[in-house]
Amino acid sequence: MSLTPNGSKPHEIEDVSSSSTVIVGCRKSELALTQARSIISALSQTLGPSPTFEIATGSVVGDADKQTPFALLSKQTGGSDIGKSLWTNGLEIDLVAGKVQVLVHCLKDMPTTLPPKCLLAAIPEREDCSDAVVMRSDSGFKSIDQLPPGSIVGSSSSRRRALVRRNWPHLEVAECRGNLDTRLAKLDAPSSPFSCILLASAGLLRLGLGHRITQRLEPTIFPYAVGQGALGIEVSTDIDRQDIIQLVQHVDHKPSRWRGMAERAMLRSLQGGCSSSIGVWSSFEPKENDPVDANRGPESGTLRLRATVIHVEGTSEISSEDVSSVQCDEDAEKLGVSVANMLLNKGVRDLLPEQS
Repeated sequence: MSLTPNGSKPHEIEDVSSSSTVIVGCRKSELALTQARSIISALSQTLGPSPTFEIATGSVVGDADKQTPFALLSKQTGGSDIGKSLWTNGLEIDLVAGKVQVLVHCLKDMPTTLPPKCLLAAIPEREDCSDAVVMRSDSGFKSIDQLPPGSIVGSSSSRRRALVRRNWPHLEVAECRGNLDTRLAKLDAPSSPFSCILLASAGLLRLGLGHRITQRLEPTIFPYAVGQGALGIEVSTDIDRQDIIQLVQHVDHKPSRWRGMAERAMLRSLQGGCSSSIGVWSSFEPKENDPVDANRGPESGTLRLRATVIHVEGTSEISSEDVSSVQCDEDAEKLGVSVANMLLNKGVRDLLPEQS
């Protein structure tokens, strides 16, 4: 069954083609569907009734295996940045095959080096990048700082686990995997071992669950993941409908794109991935009196990027920061490479997991 913006249910990916219909692919989770619908809505508001859109869901390895810890699962599939393909590879096969024309991902889940014939064509305006503390529904605590020693914090992210160990060494950290609703259910279960779990604020806000956010962690002390809070719109460069690239660029937001490209270039240069404890903070300031597109943002500005690599046990860290004027993707990527080189010169390799 197909889903247009006003439809009800998505269909499983199959070989669908239509000159007037764009098939948008995503994972099967409610968050992924919500994100795909938001992109369709934005494009429809800009482009009008043509073309029409349908959503097709597909399976990925990361959703199929909900038990293996992320770090081990990433290592089993190649380690480093390749581990991120757990969330994209199955969908990208359908993209290159022409079964779908557009993929909507969480940008933080996308490998920094995409497969052949795949292109990151747009990054829409970024949502809140912060990490959220979510307490049990019956908890009286309002901050992670209030939790007593030995309290268990749930997270599947190496970065979050390392940062908890650094900032709150008196707390315990345990694996908590699954879709967002699954993790919330694990937290609230009567037999739950967790006092709180850590989630991306953006996902909760997109699903209308902002009321579950107990505390938003300040990025200067709890740097977020590369690409967190942003969506990545992926298309194929080897399909008959080359106009798809131009179509999705209607939702591209330049400041968000440049921040994302700088962060991804930094991560790519370090060869970090799902199993690496790497956090970032970035900002963009437009130049005064420069033209501003109502949808895509300013044409140039000042981009700042700070990256931190934390030892997995939270015992040490190395940070670097740089700033640059940007007016194109290449400028943003150069900034990311510069920050990575600064980290490498400080000996950051000693804090990164061994590459397999």
